[in-house]
Amino acid sequence: MLSHVRKVHLGALGVLALAACGDGTGVGGPNNITLNFQVSGSGPAAVGAPGVAGVAGPPMVLVGTNGTLTIEEVRLIVSEVELDREDDDGCVGDDHGSDDIGDSCEKFNAGPRFLDLPLDGQPIEVMTDLVPAGVYDELEFEIEDLEDDEDNVVEAALIAAVRAEVLAAVPDWPHKASALIVGSFTPTGGSAVDFRVFIDAEIEVEMDLVPNLVIDGTTASRGVTVDIRPDLWFAGAGGTVLDLSAVGQLLELEVEFEDGFTELEIED
Repeated sequence: MLSHVRKVHLGALGVLALAACGDGTGVGGPNNITLNFQVSGSGPAAVGAPGVAGVAGPPMVLVGTNGTLTIEEVRLIVSEVELDREDDDGCVGDDHGSDDIGDSCEKFNAGPRFLDLPLDGQPIEVMTDLVPAGVYDELEFEIEDLEDDEDNVVEAALIAAVRAEVLAAVPDWPHKASALIVGSFTPTGGSAVDFRVFIDAEIEVEMDLVPNLVIDGTTASRGVTVDIRPDLWFAGAGGTVLDLSAVGQLLELEVEFEDGFTELEIED
């Protein structure tokens, strides 16, 4: 399946688990790596279904055969951001857990984040920190809720901290929600109806790093940007758009949500 950065305050969540590495780490020292999300999806060429016209925001406007969907706000929870090494499959002593404790090599892992996505095309920082030297061939992250199902004490504490941040910003955020969409739907020939819909979607996104991300200490910092297409989430069949004013408070949108993470760019 993405540089101007609006920063998210990371606080304690900026502490990233860095695995101790064995033979395949490469030459040189670490680089400072920033992962960004960037919303796109403007113009007829960037739509998810024939007949739907998209206009970048804010707000983001999707015009379908059944009406106009206006998106004012998109908030989502991103968890378990990982950069995987190209040689991690043969890693001896790796427990493949999410905490990197006992891993002899493999990956760079960051905890959960709560993002308010800019709809004007400007990137937003998901995480930034030093990444150990090595060759990384895949970026993985999850969009999921913050339910209490984590046995690891450290991970549970990170989740609790993000949950507190979420509830401070959106007090009625449901336990099963991973995103919030706010806007309005105007049916063809009708009047606009406001909506505020939470999304129930637990997905894992895996994106190949092509070319591979090589960390060798030759540059002070690098950027990786993921392109996000909200228009793909809400484009219906036959050129229609979803009427989010008619779906209730919590909408399941797993497959469509995964389709919205489309491209990945690596800054040289």
